[in-house]
Amino acid sequence: MTNKLLAGAAALVALAAAGAAQAAIAEAGAGAKIVAPLEITRTADLYFGTIAPSTTVADKVSVDADGSRNCGPALTCLTSDHTAAAFAVTGEADAFYTISLPKSISLVNANGTTMNVDDFAGSQADGQLRKGEDSFTVGGTLEVAARQEAGQYKGSFTVAVEYQ
Repeated sequence: MTNKLLAGAAALVALAAAGAAQAAIAEAGAGAKIVAPLEITRTADLYFGTIAPSTTVADKVSVDADGSRNCGPALTCLTSDHTAAAFAVTGEADAFYTISLPKSISLVNANGTTMNVDDFAGSQADGQLRKGEDSFTVGGTLEVAARQEAGQYKGSFTVAVEYQ
């Protein structure tokens, strides 16, 4: 009976020990990497030059991203001071980014007369910040009405860049 009593006591001790199992713990690290902020700076404006409109026909003049200009046959492009817009981008070295261009904007003269610019196109759709720097250019197409009112037309547009 003593063996049975000892066996019973041992079983109770084993059950009590199993109910009070020891907890296990572990540590984990935490961290983050902050990249250089992505920044864009305009280095040149999009400029179509001085243009004489037709008296009878609307037409278009475009400045391509490479800076070349195409003056529609109904227009006379008088100066060669046209430029594509140019932008410098800085940020995290070797990171990739995307470029977003507007669909259309209006240029306005002092009297409130407008002309539209559309078909914006960049020298690249996205870029890579080799050594933390990159640049690109943007062109567009200006719609000139027949007998477009004389004057200096101005407007602005927004180009956005975003890390991929």
